[in-house]
Amino acid sequence: MRWLLIVFTALALMLSACGKIGGGEKIAVVNWDKVLQEHPQHGRLQNLKEEYSLLLDKRREQEIIGKTRMSNLAKLYQLKQNSKQNFLSADFMTRMMEKQTAEQEKLKQLSNQIADQVDKELAEEEKKLNEHYRLRLFNLRLKLDTVRMVPEERKKVEAELQAVQAERDGDRMLLMRHKIGLVNQRMEPHVKAMQQRLDAYALQLQTQMRAEMKKDSGKDDVVLQKVPAALRELLGTVDQELDKQQQAIETLETAIKKDMESVVAKLAKERGYTVVFHKYRMNVSAEDITGDVIAGLKKLELRTKAAEALNKKTAGAPVGDKSK
Repeated sequence: MRWLLIVFTALALMLSACGKIGGGEKIAVVNWDKVLQEHPQHGRLQNLKEEYSLLLDKRREQEIIGKTRMSNLAKLYQLKQNSKQNFLSADFMTRMMEKQTAEQEKLKQLSNQIADQVDKELAEEEKKLNEHYRLRLFNLRLKLDTVRMVPEERKKVEAELQAVQAERDGDRMLLMRHKIGLVNQRMEPHVKAMQQRLDAYALQLQTQMRAEMKKDSGKDDVVLQKVPAALRELLGTVDQELDKQQQAIETLETAIKKDMESVVAKLAKERGYTVVFHKYRMNVSAEDITGDVIAGLKKLELRTKAAEALNKKTAGAPVGDKSK
């Protein structure tokens, strides 16, 4: 007898109710979801799906933890770099102050030596200056002490004495300025040399500081570069396991579907069903073969297990054993 197996969606079933199925058709209906739940391998399928879901959640959790750790590690690295830089900057300032103090002490000693030398060079000129004013000042003071003068005359002598003293102080100041000028002139190349030494020392310290920062950052960079690779490797391993489980789920789902379709096709052929609906929502006369399909699946499972057991027994028998 001619037979036909059709799997309809809910929409297709409703369309069929509009008159496409003839009155002489022998129709059957199967509760596909119930048959699926009663399939012997349905429990295994659910377990596989639950394991897949748990592994997927674990994968997401590991990714979040890994990214969080990478972020925290990057922040710790930056904090370490800032602390290192602050330490090196403070060390730089301390060393520069020590160097500058030492250089200034040397410069001070040299300045005193040059000042002593200038004093010796201008000693004769200073002596002449003092001699030039010594006698004038002596005479004026002597005059004030020994000669009796009227107040007006005394005031006049006192004013002359103050004027000579001021003139002497002015000449002394000019001589002092001359000395200072000579000292500064002779100290100028030494000051420049000191500044050059300080600049060179600062450059040396800065170079050492950059090298120290680069050395530490190089070590940390290697660690930071390894972390994403390690995370990708870890997630890659989980992804491979997910792919295997997904493939196992799809393989089992395909096998279950084939079992169900095989039993339905067998019943349809044996009983002459023209159309077998998986489910329907229309007023149509159809035989519900859900229970028969479930029973057929159980028988199919028993035959499958028996065949597997026989294969294992045959595979385990010694070569040449004819008793099996």
